Amino acid sequence: MNLPTRRLGDLTVTSVGVGCMPMSFPAMLEKRDQAIATLHRALDLGVTLIDTANIYAPSSSTIGHNETLVAEALRTYTGAADLGAVVVATKGGITRGSGGTYGSDSSPDALRAACEKSLACLGVSQIQLYQHHRPDPDLPYADQIRALLALKEAGLVARIGLSNASDEQIDIAIGILGGPQDGGVVSVQNQYSPKFRANRAALDRCTELGIAYLPWSPLGGASQASEVGSRYVEFAEVAAEVGATAQEVTLAWLLKLSPVVINIPGATRPATIDSIVKSATLELSDQQQARLDATVPETA
Repeated sequence: MNLPTRRLGDLTVTSVGVGCMPMSFPAMLEKRDQAIATLHRALDLGVTLIDTANIYAPSSSTIGHNETLVAEALRTYTGAADLGAVVVATKGGITRGSGGTYGSDSSPDALRAACEKSLACLGVSQIQLYQHHRPDPDLPYADQIRALLALKEAGLVARIGLSNASDEQIDIAIGILGGPQDGGVVSVQNQYSPKFRANRAALDRCTELGIAYLPWSPLGGASQASEVGSRYVEFAEVAAEVGATAQEVTLAWLLKLSPVVINIPGATRPATIDSIVKSATLELSDQQQARLDATVPETA
């Protein structure tokens, strides 16, 4: 299947990818075959972007679980997709402790160790896209970016992306790494959805600079769209007009917001992949888009 594509630095990837975090939730531990079948379905349908992270794991003692699962899915795939065109993106910078606690460590040594473990879990010699998962509040942001640059200069990563970064932090990173045309910052992964639009300034900055914008948790509000009194009822109404689900319309709305948006919704079932792929070719009119833009988010 030929899906619409968008730019990711020097690469071209499909406008929709797969977010793999839910595949490592504890409830999925006994459904590993289902998770792998989900990724195989994505490959069969032509999806060329897979998003994972080192901390996507059932517990702090199983760091790398999701990366290992992705590696297994690629290794066992026997379909017709060109695996050479598939980009696997992972992340580092967040730490996990016992009892479900999370922290940050973006010191040079910590990022190097995290990156090396991700390389081992993915079974590759270079990570195609390495994303700084979250700014470390205990370190100057510029120092964190320089630590990422060191990974690239060492040949461990081919491209650098940011995550949970403000528009000001994006500019700091560009000042050190350059923009996508310079082989610098190629992507930003921030939260954005009908429910959460506080990162609009970062999206606008990425649009201006040609940096790929990967909204995480993109379906916020979509599941409530059909409920009586929902502020997102417009998504359900547009869905009925175009013969789709509210979730598919939400993803289509995001894609229409900017040519740099690349959706990476989570999936744990092959059927969800079918829906994600459908959203990539769903066309909304300018009038429908304006109606969706006018919905009031819970977080402005």
